[in-house]
Parts: sequence; structure tokens; C-alpha cells
Amino acid sequence: MKAGVTTGRAHWLLFMASMLCASAFAEAPAGSATYPRALAAADSQKLAAAIERNVSPLAPAVPALIGPLRSIRFERLLGGVFLALDSYGNAEIHYRRAQAMAATFDEPADAAASAISRGEIAILTGDYDRAEKLSNELVQLAARADLPWAQAKAEEYLGVVARRRGRLDDAQAHAQRALALQRALGQEAGTATALSNLGTLARDRGDYAAALDLFRQALAIRERNDDQLELTLRNMALVYRDLGDDVAARDYFTRALDVAKRHGDSANYAAILGTWAGYLVDAGEFAPALAAAQESLAVSSAIGDRPSVGFDLLNSGRALLGMNRLEEADLQLHGALAIGRELNQHEILAHAQVSLAEVALARGEPAQADRMLLAAFADPQAARYKPLMAEVNEVREKIATAIGKPAQALGYAHAAAALREELLGTRASRRLAAQESQYARATADQQLALAGKENQLQATRLAQQHLQRNYVIVAACGLGAILLLLAWRFVGVRKLNNALATRNAEVESQRAALSRANDRLQQQADELFQAAISDPLTGVSNRGHLMRQLDSRIADCVRNGSELAAFMIDFDHFKRINDAHGHLYGDRVLVAGVQTLRQWLEPGDLLGRYGGEEFIAVVSGGDALDAARVAERLRERVAEAMTDFLPETHGAVTISIGIALLSRLPKPARLEALIEAADRAVYAAKAAGRNRVEMHAA
Repeated sequence: MKAGVTTGRAHWLLFMASMLCASAFAEAPAGSATYPRALAAADSQKLAAAIERNVSPLAPAVPALIGPLRSIRFERLLGGVFLALDSYGNAEIHYRRAQAMAATFDEPADAAASAISRGEIAILTGDYDRAEKLSNELVQLAARADLPWAQAKAEEYLGVVARRRGRLDDAQAHAQRALALQRALGQEAGTATALSNLGTLARDRGDYAAALDLFRQALAIRERNDDQLELTLRNMALVYRDLGDDVAARDYFTRALDVAKRHGDSANYAAILGTWAGYLVDAGEFAPALAAAQESLAVSSAIGDRPSVGFDLLNSGRALLGMNRLEEADLQLHGALAIGRELNQHEILAHAQVSLAEVALARGEPAQADRMLLAAFADPQAARYKPLMAEVNEVREKIATAIGKPAQALGYAHAAAALREELLGTRASRRLAAQESQYARATADQQLALAGKENQLQATRLAQQHLQRNYVIVAACGLGAILLLLAWRFVGVRKLNNALATRNAEVESQRAALSRANDRLQQQADELFQAAISDPLTGVSNRGHLMRQLDSRIADCVRNGSELAAFMIDFDHFKRINDAHGHLYGDRVLVAGVQTLRQWLEPGDLLGRYGGEEFIAVVSGGDALDAARVAERLRERVAEAMTDFLPETHGAVTISIGIALLSRLPKPARLEALIEAADRAVYAAKAAGRNRVEMHAA
């Protein structure tokens, strides 16, 4: 339930008001709605309107009947009921009256509480100017009346408004102050909210390790009190989505939706469902994403949640874009852009402009798409949203490719890759691994603590057994005392067994968590090993790994008496290509050429980068004729592929291949001799005019 009304009072007032307005509400048309949640939200609005019609005539007489102080409480109670019904306009009216009356009768605590509720309504409806004004007034009131809890809420709201308008540094400062105040007050719910806001800011900046740590702290609190739990689960899902952990992201989204359905808060349900729609779009599941976004839009529209409506239109447009329904996508995205401008909400504006640029590109208007991106992200503040800037660079790469600027496209591709590497690369992996280690250590400490508690329980059991013997002696005094002691003992043992069962369950849960942490560490170790043996540009084996594999392959062939051919492959005139087109273009040539080599080699063959533009391929089995045929096939396929893939080179990209056979080398066969023989052969090929294959003679 939203702030401003207690459960018991809300139920009493809803019952009385419903009795007053039952006839009017019953006569209201039921309407039609595709989604049950949206229909329920619309019914809540009708009920709120009926309550207001029946209660508003009584408002002038209330102060005379119950006095001014009770009138303030009465107005706040009505505001809380309307807020619980998601009737934000009616709630604002009554909270505003309560605040004015509290100011008149010098009741600063009631004035602050009413201002807090009005600030919540302003943020829910996207009226950020009013939210900022109310929060600044609340800061002054809190300072005058020494109300730190009111100052904490004002800092929280100011941080939310600053973030939605793209002022991340201001938002960070406000959120830090809110956290310090909430912790000093010992308010768990407020502390969890401040931690969540700081985690969202860390995720905006791409600091996923810090975001994950802050969200976990908030989750620990909200799992205890079950307040706003669905929002923290949603935040955890978003972090794992950004980290590329699809399994964890879907698990947290599923839990968030289940909790939102159980809690029944329409605004939170729409927020979770809308975010889920955005995740499905990113995953390429466009049809279910569109369905989720449309349901969220129906609920958000019914309750008047303008920011959620903006995000729902954005996600609907992105889903329609993925389904190639460009006209519908354009309409939805322009709707989102209009709301973003109306609210001055940076996140909606930026994502809508990027998606509209993609629509323009899909229509074959790359120049228009480029102009939209340049205008949208001219502000230096945009560079602080690193995940979004990575997406922008990917769109710009597509635009540059479409207008025939491959060098520029490659530059944007490198910029996007650099941002992705910064967000999800080695540094982030190490920080996440450190966090997992800390979590595993905390788990071990908890297990030790549980073991200590089990020892205490065992000592308690022994003490109880000692007491039991004494009680048996005393029980001889009478049958009644015996029965009483037996009953007491039965209850004690039952409680002890329940406590032991609970502790065992906790130990098992911690053991499972430790196992998951170990699995993640092993996965990261495997990824680091793969990076250590691969060439970062082409993805084939690097020189060290290639030499180790080739040495092992030579030993096997000598032992089995089988043949082995080593191809030294050199890209012709590569320096001339670099000088004429630039090193980025040269990198592109190498990547395309190596892809062709890998395609036409057999699965068991080796391929690695020897250095610069030189590569080594190793083919086992066959004879000299077979090796020559394979080499000729590779030479021809590379020339064809480079002509098709890079038509601007006019057939200038070719390779020369030198072949060295293991059987033709002096015994004993050595790795160095094989490489030297292949190297001599490739030099012979180059001396003979390049774009040819030469066999090393014995």
C-alpha cells in the first residue's frame, strides 16, 4: 500500500464510502477492457470518483464537527484512500488541503507528511517541476521543525527527479544524503529505497559490480519486510540482463512479476511488466514483448502514470520495429518522444530517439538517421550513459555501412566494442569475482555461526536432560507433578526439533549458494584461459598456443609414421594495403581472410597467427599432392572471398602459401626445421610473383 494511509483505517473508510456510493457506482457502465488488471484499475477510478462525489459535500462541515486537528487527519486519511486506489488527482486535492490546514494551525509534522505524499504523487504522474518544488519546500520545513525523516524523503525525491532529467551527479549526491539520514533514523524501508536508487545510478554508469552490491543490500531488507520487493527484484534482473546472464535475469523477472501480482499494486505491476517487455525486445522475442507492453500501457493509462505510459509506448515501438511494422513503430515511438519532452525525462527521450533513428535506417534513410543521432547526443551528459552510448555506436556503424563509409563504420564498431569491453570486460569480471568471493566467505562465516548455534542447542539439550532427571525424582511426590513435567518436556523437545530443522535448512541453503559461486568462478577461469590462447583480432590460436599444438602434432606423426604438412600463409602486399587504406582497413582484410581459411580447412586442422600478416595452417594425413591441392583451394577461395567481400580492392588482396612436409625434413624432425622450411617456401612463392603455392624441396 502506498504511503499516507494505514491498512485498518483504509479498509474502514473504503467500507463506509462504498456503502454511501454503492448505488451510483452500480449504475456506472462497466466498460470493456482486454486486460483484467486494466479493468480493475478503471474500476478503482470509478470507485474513487463515487467516493469523492459522496464525501466532498461533507468537507465544509468536518472542521466544525471534529475540530481542526482531526480535520487534518481526516483529509490525510482520504488522501491515503485515493492514493491506494491510484486516483492521483483526488489524492492530491485532499493532501493539499491537509497541508494547508497543517500550516495554518502550525502542525509541521502533519504538513511534512502531506507534502511527502504530494511529492510521491507528482513523481508517479511525471510532474517533475512540482515534485522538485515540493521537495525543496520540504527541505526548508524539515530544517525549521527538526524533522530528519522529512528531509530524508525530500532528498530521495530530489535524487529521483535529477536522475530522470539526466543529472547523474546531482542525483548521486541527493541519494547519498538520503541513505545517511535513513540509516541514522534506523528506517529499514527508507534505507532499502536509498540503496536501490544508488544501485540504479551505478547501473546507469555501467558500474555493475557496485550496482549488484547495492541491490543485494536492498533485497536483504525487503525480503524481511515484503515492502516494494518486486521493484528490487526487477532491479536485480536488469543488472543481470546488462551482464548477459540470461538465466539469472529471467529468474529475477519471474519472481518480480509473481510478487507484483500478489501485492496488487497497479503502478508497480505496470512498471515490472513494462520493464519485462523491454527485456523481451532486447532478447529478440518481439511478439510477447509487444503483448506485455500493451498490457502495461493499458494499466498505466488507466491510473494516469505518465512516465510508465512513455516507457510502454517506447517498448511497443521497439517491438514493432523488430517485427518490421515500421509505420506502427514510428507512431508509437513519436508518442514516447512527445511524453519524454513533456516530462523532460532524459531516459525516455534518449531511447526514443535511438529507436527512431533505427526506423529511419530501416526505411533506407541513413542520412536522416545520422542527423537524429547527432542532434540527440550532442549533449556531453549523454556520454555518461555508457550502455546507451554503446547501442548508439552500433546504430552509427550500421548507418556508416549503409552510406558506403567502411572506415567510419569500423571506427564506430571499435568504439562500441570498447564500451562493451569496459562494461563487461576483464576489470568488471574481476570485481564481480571478488564480490562472489566475499559472498562465499560470508557464507562460510554464517555456516560457522550456525555450527556454534548448533553446539549451544546441544548444550541446552544436555542441560534439559539433567533437569529431566531431577524432575523425575521430584515427580515421585505426586502423579500430577509427573504429568505436568512430562507435558513441559514434550513442548520443549518439539520446539528444539523445530529449531534444529530450521537451522539445517539454512545450512543447506548456504551450501547451495557456495556451490553456485564456485561454478561462476570456474566459468570465469575458462573464459580467461580462452582469451589467453586466442589472437584478439582474428580469434584463431595465438603464436604460443599454435607452436605448442604443432609440436605435439609433430610428435604424434613421428610416433605413428604419418605425414604432416605445414602451410606458411602470407597476405600479399599487405603493407601497401595498410598505407593506402589505413590499419583499421588492414585489420578488416585479415579478419575476412582468416574467416575464409577457417571455412575451407577441415575440423581437425590447425590454424593460428604466426605474426603480423603471416598465418600457419597444419594439415595431417595425405601426401604431397593432397597438401598441394588443399593449399591451392585455400589460395583460390581467399582471392574469391576478398573480391566479393571487399570489392573496392579490385582483386588486390591475395595470399602466397609455402608448404613444408614433415617426411622431407632431416631426422630427427624438429618444429624449428618445419617452420623454417615453410618460411623458405613462402618466400619462394613471393619471389615467383605472389598469389601462388610453392612446395619446399627436400
